[in-house]
Amino acid sequence: MPQLEQIAAKAVESGGKLKVRSALNPILWLCGIITVPAIVAASYITPTPTWLIVLLFIPVVTAMVGFLFLLLFDRDKLQSEDYQIQKRSLELIEQKGDAAPLMIDNSSLNVIPKPESLPQHDGGDSK
Repeated sequence: MPQLEQIAAKAVESGGKLKVRSALNPILWLCGIITVPAIVAASYITPTPTWLIVLLFIPVVTAMVGFLFLLLFDRDKLQSEDYQIQKRSLELIEQKGDAAPLMIDNSSLNVIPKPESLPQHDGGDSK
């Protein structure tokens, strides 16, 4: 059992480091989490039950349908987060009417404080 606990701890640790790069990443992770163990289970069960075969294909079919939907209707969601941020910043600059838009460097975005590092307000009056 200690080996099983080590595997579970590594899975939780790697999930904590996960960065979502596109809209399809969560369903692709679901494919790996459900499909791989289901394939292993199906290889050990001699008369493979129908529900297990369906369980094998549901995440894969969902990922394919999601990819085709995003490919046809919203291609930007298939791009990385960095691409989406740069595109949005250029769109905002265009709306303001700047003749020579400047590219925003991704490293400068780290200067903005994250919400969890902002000072907490106690909710009382500051008078």
